[in-house]
Amino acid sequence: MNIDSHCHLLPAVDDGVEEIEESLAILEEMKLKGLQRLYLTPHLFSPISPSDPAEIMRRWHEFRFELNNHSVEVLLGSEIFLRPEVLESDLITMGESNFLLVELSTQQKPHYLFEVIGKLQSTGFRIILAHLERYHYLFKKVGLIFGKVEPTDEIHRLRDMGVLFQVNWNSLDKDSKARVLVDRRIADITGSDKHKQGDNRLLIDFDDDRYRLFLNDSFL
Repeated sequence: MNIDSHCHLLPAVDDGVEEIEESLAILEEMKLKGLQRLYLTPHLFSPISPSDPAEIMRRWHEFRFELNNHSVEVLLGSEIFLRPEVLESDLITMGESNFLLVELSTQQKPHYLFEVIGKLQSTGFRIILAHLERYHYLFKKVGLIFGKVEPTDEIHRLRDMGVLFQVNWNSLDKDSKARVLVDRRIADITGSDKHKQGDNRLLIDFDDDRYRLFLNDSFL
C-alpha cells in the first residue's frame, strides 16, 4: 500500500493548512501520485506550534468524512514533541494503533531522550522518530570530505531499543544525512511532512523506486 506517514493537512490546528479547501486540493495532488493512505499528524505539545488536543479532535470529527471522500484512506495521528510531560498526557496515536510519531528539538539533544522513550515503550507504545535527518547532534562528521556524516552511537542505541526512523521524502535529494540513513538501511519510513501549498516540500512519488526502500506498509 502507498502510505504517507506524516503531514499537516488537518485544517487550523497548527502551522499547516488553514482551510479545508487547501487540504482537499493537496490531497487530490497526492492521490494523483498514487497515495492510498494518509496520516494527518498535527503538532502536539510543540513549543514552536502550540496546539490543543481537544481542538485537534474537534477538527478531525468535523472534517473526517470530507477528507475520506477521495478514494484515499485518511487517518488521524499526531507529531508529539518529546518532553517529560507527555508521560502524563493523553496522546493521539497513529490511526488508533500503538504507534506514536515523535519529534525532538532540532537545537540540542534532550537529556531525557532515552528515559522518556523507554517509559513510553514500557506502557505499550511503539515509537517512530520523525525526520531523523534534522537532528544534527545525532550525526558526526567523518573524514576530509565536505559534508560526509555518519550516524552516532545514539542512533544505534535507539535502533536497539526498537525505535523506528522516519525521514522526509523531500530530504532524499537535499540532505546527506537522509541519504546515509537510506543507504545504511537505517531509515524505516518516509513521509512528505507536507504543511501547505507552496511550502517547497515534495509530495511522495509512489512510482519512484526509492519508495520501495521504505517499509511504510509493514508498520502503518
